[in-house]
Amino acid sequence: MKKELYNNLLKELSKCEKCTNLKNKNGKDCTLINLYKNNEFCKNIPSIWTDWFNRLNSKIMIIGQDWGPYSDMEKLNKLYIKNPNKNNWKYLIKQEKSNTKKQLEYYIKESSNNKYSLDDIFITNAIMCTRKGENYRGDNINLKKSTDNCKEYLLKQIEIVKPKVILTLGYYPLLSLSRSYNFKIEKNLKDTISKAPEIKINDFIIIPLYHPVAQIKKSEQLEQYKRIWKYLE
Repeated sequence: MKKELYNNLLKELSKCEKCTNLKNKNGKDCTLINLYKNNEFCKNIPSIWTDWFNRLNSKIMIIGQDWGPYSDMEKLNKLYIKNPNKNNWKYLIKQEKSNTKKQLEYYIKESSNNKYSLDDIFITNAIMCTRKGENYRGDNINLKKSTDNCKEYLLKQIEIVKPKVILTLGYYPLLSLSRSYNFKIEKNLKDTISKAPEIKINDFIIIPLYHPVAQIKKSEQLEQYKRIWKYLE
């Protein structure tokens, strides 16, 4: 049932054009690329962020900011299509070398005493489409506008997966949820985490986190991750 619902969501996403002609306040091109236009392409990108159908029953959901460049998705797709089987899918995910993934894995394992890993978590982003170009520069995306444009699709992912705990990485994923569920957050992440380290919404808990590679002490970040596990007992 969840797989069917997620397939339907991907079809909805394929028709969205809200971010395909965006500029920032200075007139810079912030157009995003809809990676769902090609149904087979979007389902064949072996990454922790796109391993959707294998994680639909996860009790934990991580929401990052955005995918980064479309070119990265293309590279992963081509590597998988050369040998499209489950073993290659798992192999390519394991080969993913990003520092974000490395730090996330550390915090999840360390805070849970090695009871959980990233394999147990549904991972997605607040912004569903991908950037142009080859890098993650902040000025080639309109973060506020694209976050707002995508919030209905993020909400539908949550309704499909039904996690017990949602972890938001950085400010914009939390901003998206605050607008969808109508709760207040502070103007910066530090103050929000200080005043609301856990946020109860309906049947789940939101735990706001710094981005794992932010210049924040590991001990401070770990305290937030440790909050997860009491809700899974």
